[in-house]
Amino acid sequence: MQERCALDARRKIIQWGGSEDEAEQAVWRMMKEDFMSEERYIQGYVRAHVEYKKWGPYRVVAGLRSKGIPTSQAQTAVDAVSREVVLDTLNELVQRRAAELPERRDRVIRFLINKGYNLQDILASLAALGSR
Repeated sequence: MQERCALDARRKIIQWGGSEDEAEQAVWRMMKEDFMSEERYIQGYVRAHVEYKKWGPYRVVAGLRSKGIPTSQAQTAVDAVSREVVLDTLNELVQRRAAELPERRDRVIRFLINKGYNLQDILASLAALGSR
């Protein structure tokens, strides 16, 4: 089974032919009986996207917002991730793209920004790689 957010559950119920009211009632009941939890969903989403997809903080927040999660909740969840984990992940991505750096530095930077990392952190990581 997979944890789902309320927005996805509502969409799925409506897709199956349920009305808006039925979807809302079903989601409310699932949350009340703890079959579904926004908190669990957010924690799982952040963990999966940081660890496995190597997303940076900005992209994770944007992804959660697209799932109907308020920005404040999304930002709080992302802030709970250790800065060290984020920088280690960024450094790992920079290492993978190291062969492209001399000729295509701008392309690598755009790739990392698209992954959701801060430009200052990217430049620091690139500088650290260059000094090795």
